[in-house]
Amino acid sequence: MQTTLDIDLLRTFQAVVRFEQFLAAATFLNRSPSAVSLHIRRLEEIAGGRLLERDNQNVTLTSLGRRFALQSAELLQVHDRLLAGFATPTISGRVRLGISEEYAATLLHSTLGPLTSSYPQIELEVETASSGRLNEQLQRGQLDLALLVVPADTLGADRPLHTFGTTEPVWVASPGYQLAPDKPVPLALHGEGCPYRSVAVDALNEIGRAWRTVVMSASSSALETTICAGMAIGIIDRGRVSTQMRVLGLDDGVPPLPLHELQLVKAPGVPSAACEVMIGLIADHFRP
Repeated sequence: MQTTLDIDLLRTFQAVVRFEQFLAAATFLNRSPSAVSLHIRRLEEIAGGRLLERDNQNVTLTSLGRRFALQSAELLQVHDRLLAGFATPTISGRVRLGISEEYAATLLHSTLGPLTSSYPQIELEVETASSGRLNEQLQRGQLDLALLVVPADTLGADRPLHTFGTTEPVWVASPGYQLAPDKPVPLALHGEGCPYRSVAVDALNEIGRAWRTVVMSASSSALETTICAGMAIGIIDRGRVSTQMRVLGLDDGVPPLPLHELQLVKAPGVPSAACEVMIGLIADHFRP
């Protein structure tokens, strides 16, 4: 009996390869971790061996996995080009899209470039910024669409077109770092407009805990470097916690944080045909 490869299985595998974590890949794909594990097991049955080495935090490719990763990436590219070649783009116009900084790299890398090539008459303008700033630009009419991270049950400039699941922000520090109870909490945070900054500051203020900013940067890597060096604590999505960090809780003297949602929001008014295309493409990207 001839074996066939399910494209969805390959997309799951490539997500695990990219994020090096099952949980992070599951969050990105909007699937459960158990569904991701099942996809990987099916692929390993087809490949006839282990593709990944797993531990409690990360996964690494086996020699078979490295070969499979390269060839499956090529197969996905051929698959997507084939489908795009049968499309007959007739829609034109400009789409001004804002992307929250946390999702800019993955969305731009894996979706926007290949998909916009299927609609060459659509002029796409992309801006990456904090969710707060993007929401303000939506309300001023400077953007047509925005992918925002907002506290759960919070609306942006308009009702969200799509909600792509929840994110769980957590306090993190380097493994050996201990907060001094009699000193202000040292923080590494994004600037104003970042929803995680707002909830961090509000949560500390609510319990009367003093704090100070050690590093404020638009760069997530700069903040994570500061945290891992033991200079400050910060907030990241639980799915992005690395082995160089530990999650802090009530016993460490920090308050709990609310869940957030990833929302696709449009500017007020009726979206153009070009915007409708982009809405569909982004929704497809996050669809399980």
